[in-house]
Amino acid sequence: MKKYNYINKRNYSISKIYGLIEQLKKLNIIIIGDAIIDEYVFVTPKGRAIKDPILSVEFNKEERYAGGILAIANHISSYVNNITLLTLIGNQKSNINFIEESLASNIKLITFKKENSPTTIKRRYIDSYRNNKLFKIEYMNDRPIPKNLTNKIIEYLSTELPKYDLVIVGDFGHGFINNEIRDILEEKSKFLSLNVQSNSANMGYNYVNHYKKPDFLCMGEQEIRLPVMSRFEEMEEVIIDFYNKFNYPKFMVTQGKNGSIFFNKGELFKAPALVNTVIDTVGAGDALFAISSLFAYLNVEPELLLFIANCAGGIKANIMGNKEPVTKDKLINFIEEIYNGLEQL
Repeated sequence: MKKYNYINKRNYSISKIYGLIEQLKKLNIIIIGDAIIDEYVFVTPKGRAIKDPILSVEFNKEERYAGGILAIANHISSYVNNITLLTLIGNQKSNINFIEESLASNIKLITFKKENSPTTIKRRYIDSYRNNKLFKIEYMNDRPIPKNLTNKIIEYLSTELPKYDLVIVGDFGHGFINNEIRDILEEKSKFLSLNVQSNSANMGYNYVNHYKKPDFLCMGEQEIRLPVMSRFEEMEEVIIDFYNKFNYPKFMVTQGKNGSIFFNKGELFKAPALVNTVIDTVGAGDALFAISSLFAYLNVEPELLLFIANCAGGIKANIMGNKEPVTKDKLINFIEEIYNGLEQL
C-alpha cells in the first residue's frame, strides 16, 4: 500500500488546487437521496429520577439542521453554479418550508411525496456541557415506496439523468431508492458517485453491493466490512476481498481518526486524518463524500483526492451537526493553513 504523511506541495501547489476548484463551477450536477432533518435538543443532565431508573435532564435549546442529502447538496453548492436536488419528502409533516429555506439559492429542488409518511426527522438529545449525545429518536416511514411512485421517479430520471455530467447519490436506506431506481441510475448516469449507508435504521438491509457499477464509491469502515462479512480482518485484506467480490474500480474507505484509504484500479493509497479535535462526527462522512465526488469526477491523482477528502472531513468534524456546509472558502483556508504549517517542518 502506498502511504503518505504530508501532501507534496511541489506536485500539488495551491495554484493547481485553485485551478481544479475553478473547473467545478460549470459542471451540471444532480444529487439524489433521502431528505433528513436533524434536530439537536441541548440539555443539562440533572441526575437519576427519584421514581424511575431514568436520566432527568433540563431543556436548554433546540436547533434544526438540513441533513442527509440536503446537507450533501449544501456542501457542494459553493463549488458548482447550478445544482439539481431530487429527494423524497412525506405528505404528512413535510417540513417543505424549512427544507426550502435551508438550501442554498443555487439548488433547484425537485421533490416527490411519499403517502402516509413524514419527512424523516432524527432528533438527538445532547449534553450541553460536553456535547455528548445521550440518545436519538427517529420519525420516519422507511417502508419501500409504492410502485406508482417508483414509476413516476423512473420516468423523470430516464429523461433527465443523461443531461448531467455527474450524478451524486446518497442512499441512506430509508425506503426511497429501490432496485428499479438503482437500475435506472446505473443505466443513465454518465458518472455515478455513490455513498450507501449502513445505519441503525437499516442495519443488514442496505449494503453497497445492491449497486453493480458506480464510477466512484465512498464508504465508512463498517459499510465495507458488512457485505464481505469481515469483522476483524485488517482493512487492507478487507479491501482486496471487497474488490475481488464486487469489482468496483475506484472506492474510498473512511476510518475516522485513522484517516482514509483509496483503492484505484488495483493500487491502494492511504492518508492520515488532518485534525486532532472533534466537535461532532455526524455528517462528516457526508461532507467528505460530497467534496471528494467532485474531484473524483475530475480524475485527480489519488494522493490529492485523499488529501482534499480528509480536509473536508476534518472541517466538518469541527462543526456541530449540519449547521454549516464545507464551503469552497473553508476548504481553501484549511488547505492554506496546512501548507503554511508544512513550511515550518
